[in-house]
Amino acid sequence: MPAESLRAMPPHPVSTMPAQRQRAREPIVEQLALAVPAERAWQALTHPRTIGDIVLGPVEMDSRPGRPFVWCWGVWEKSAPRNVEGCWRGTVLDVVPGAVLVLGGAGQPTVVWTIKGQGTSSLVTVVQGEGPAGTDLESFRYRWADFLLKLKTLLEPPGLFDALYLRTLVRATPADLLKALLSGTTMGKLLPGRARVQARPQGRFEWQWKDSAARAAGRILEFEKNHRLTLSWEATAPVSEVRIEATRTPYGTVVSLVHLNLGHGTLGVAASSPARDREGYRRLWARWLERLRCYFYYGRKIRTA
Repeated sequence: MPAESLRAMPPHPVSTMPAQRQRAREPIVEQLALAVPAERAWQALTHPRTIGDIVLGPVEMDSRPGRPFVWCWGVWEKSAPRNVEGCWRGTVLDVVPGAVLVLGGAGQPTVVWTIKGQGTSSLVTVVQGEGPAGTDLESFRYRWADFLLKLKTLLEPPGLFDALYLRTLVRATPADLLKALLSGTTMGKLLPGRARVQARPQGRFEWQWKDSAARAAGRILEFEKNHRLTLSWEATAPVSEVRIEATRTPYGTVVSLVHLNLGHGTLGVAASSPARDREGYRRLWARWLERLRCYFYYGRKIRTA
């Protein structure tokens, strides 16, 4: 994601990159194994709709050499504490169908995707050049790691038929992250809207989305310090359950969100439910997680307008 183009993701206010690494200007190399055939991974990486499900914004993608592409990170553009463009634009420089995709453009670092597979497994690797002087490579490394995690989560659905499963990487400790989720002030910023939270077992929470009649309420069913928060979700009938887990990684914290008991058919929902069906809840939680990621990325600042 070239820094000159993707202004939705400017450098973090405080870089965590060691001085020695800054001088070395090493290229970024991130990879992740997927439990899907290489053909499926390639289709996802070159399909506008799938990329759009990850970046949560408009995408134009044609995997033929010389064709332009546009990836827009919509939630980041609206959530960042300053006005940003939010789109990565460039050209498809080279393609080996099913295996290699090279993206870039004039004045931008080149990004090379490779996919290797065997049977029902594949390995997806992204390599980004060092870019212009001053580029925060550690921030780009974090962003590509998050992109790969979302790709893996999207292509490997949970075993439970009635569950939604989403993951993201957040630049925070598990303790700070869960503390934020138990704060009415912070939750109000994340929705955005108003929130009340009784931060104790069986305590109630109430969320009200801004400029909308959408509301949600329930109880805190479980809280495991520095690891897990489980909520009852009364906006569905029968009442469903939301589990949020935080696991420490070298990049910060992997946040896993599972919404149980949603089923595959039409949901029974309250008139003020924030979503009307399973797909609506997938979009709701995906945007909520991106705002959470943006909140900590910018030092606990986020736009609520």
